[in-house]
Amino acid sequence: MAEHAGQQALDRAIDGETELLLLYQPIHDLRTRAIYGAEALLRQRRQNGEIREATAITDAAEDSGGSDLYTLDAMVVKNAYTDAVHWQGDFPDVRLHVNLSPREFQEGNVIKRLTDLVTSCGIDTTKVNLEITETSYIEHPRETMKVLDAMTELGVGLWLDDFGTGHSSLTHLQHFTLDGVKLPGAFVKDVPSNDRCAAIVRAIVSLAHELDLQVIAEGVEREAQLRFLEDLNCEFVQGFLFSRPMTVEAFYATLAGRPSSGQ
Repeated sequence: MAEHAGQQALDRAIDGETELLLLYQPIHDLRTRAIYGAEALLRQRRQNGEIREATAITDAAEDSGGSDLYTLDAMVVKNAYTDAVHWQGDFPDVRLHVNLSPREFQEGNVIKRLTDLVTSCGIDTTKVNLEITETSYIEHPRETMKVLDAMTELGVGLWLDDFGTGHSSLTHLQHFTLDGVKLPGAFVKDVPSNDRCAAIVRAIVSLAHELDLQVIAEGVEREAQLRFLEDLNCEFVQGFLFSRPMTVEAFYATLAGRPSSGQ
């Protein structure tokens, strides 16, 4: 029943009956506290004006694995690229992070589609980081590797999202050319007071650095977490301690140093 409802929500979103929008959560350089980039987060606006996560829509698209997935991904990427071109005109070093389904990498035309989007939007690919959700299963790693290598040649950065929460984390690190990993908020939440979580975070950051990968820690909400990550030389942080997700207009205002009203 839930799957049927999710597919209905996806159909409405693709047909334009459900208002989808992108919010942006800043990513900060832990050393300087400056804004390094922003992650594009898909949201839906309900009829009463409430903005909520679009989890049912994205889950249905992932399960479909067909044209619906490609259509939704293309919508998200195109809008994110367009927004990033807007802010990068004045702030060229502020990178865009955008999620892309791993199933996209197993479909033969993904490079052409992404290249076409880059051309139509005019974005600098060296300022884009694509995030692959680690929890999604990659059925054909060799084919995926070829696509990722081609994307690297385009200048796109590649990051592994939710690192440590899936069953094939280390396999991904072994086979794929990556620029960094994202440390999920589930691990960050209880540091430094929880010894187990602290040990896991230390191990992940250390492993990433041994492999010359950078780390973004998500879900940072307290100064104690920030100090703990700083001691580990974690490069970047993202979370409510700095900012909640905001519209592109609010993000631009934040970059410009003007007061922001958030969503």
